[in-house]
Amino acid sequence: MNARRVLLVALKEARHIQRDLRTLTLAFGIPFVLLLLFGYALTMDIDQIPLLVVDRDRSAASRDLCDSFVRTGTFTIAARPDDAAAILPAFRTNRAKAALVIERGFARALGRGERGAAQFIADGTDANVAAIAMGYAAAIGQTRTLQLTFAALDAAGVNLGRDARAPLTVKSRNWFNPALRSQWYLVPGLVALIMAMMAAILMALTVAREWEQGTMEQLLVTPVRPAEIMLGKLLPYFLIGLGQLTLVAAAGVVLFEVPIRGDLGLLYLLSSFFLVGGLAQGLFISVVTRQQQLAMQLALLSSLLPTLLLSGFMSPIASMPEVVQWLTYAVPARYFLIITRGIFLKGLGLTELWPQALALLGFAALMLRLGMARFKTRLD
Repeated sequence: MNARRVLLVALKEARHIQRDLRTLTLAFGIPFVLLLLFGYALTMDIDQIPLLVVDRDRSAASRDLCDSFVRTGTFTIAARPDDAAAILPAFRTNRAKAALVIERGFARALGRGERGAAQFIADGTDANVAAIAMGYAAAIGQTRTLQLTFAALDAAGVNLGRDARAPLTVKSRNWFNPALRSQWYLVPGLVALIMAMMAAILMALTVAREWEQGTMEQLLVTPVRPAEIMLGKLLPYFLIGLGQLTLVAAAGVVLFEVPIRGDLGLLYLLSSFFLVGGLAQGLFISVVTRQQQLAMQLALLSSLLPTLLLSGFMSPIASMPEVVQWLTYAVPARYFLIITRGIFLKGLGLTELWPQALALLGFAALMLRLGMARFKTRLD
């Protein structure tokens, strides 16, 4: 292999990219737009859940229970209807996602030392919101129960002293993402999503366009070898991919305050493995199809959908059916997500990430081998 010929092909490709404004816009405009859309519009943080309060008791005890929900910051009172019949219409029109019903006699039952009952109803259409709302409601109920128990014991003359406290205290602490900000989880995943999608699409479209326009045949009749053509075409888009990584990482740090706790050099090194695999995949698609429209469709199907659905970007792999979990091992973004989130949030090094690095190297080698084998058959 002649390095000079590879460099000349790369320079030729770089001039084509420089003259093609659409390619540059696609390469850097779309990643930034995707980052803004996913970072600001897609959030997993649940707060300000609209709550209906049906308070038929209208006592100090019932009002204190309602305030307990509002003080968490998770709920906001949407309305206070007089009848529980208003809950179903509110759920159907999305004016409320949860409801708290307190019947008459709530305060009187508590005053007598009896069980005071309240009902919490959640709209289960969105299972995630419903589960979080139910969890908060259960926690609020337990806290209020403990407070009322101590008050009842004190009223009965059982002096527990000023230092009275629950016999068991569980203190929680969040590592790596103390505020549980969903952007800190999404932005490292967006690095994988954008690089996987853009690498395959850019490479597939560009080379397929050359097949359609007939310029590829001009390269094939030159003394340049197929492997040198492939590597020469990969090189400019490899640099563009590293530029996309820099853009997304910098925007994540500036706009969403996502930390980078690991080694930047290691991030670029392991990203290079992933990027070469994605570019080789796009090149293989273009060699097989030779049509821009078909290459675009196959590139999207083979990069965007697996990364979104099977890599752990949207949902944990452990919660998927066992058969689907086995399929995820063939998705390179699965391994790259572990790398990006590990370097960004946990500060992991190569000692912990070498299995994922080997998997990405294996995928890149496989795609390069397939592309070169298919390219050679087209030269005959």
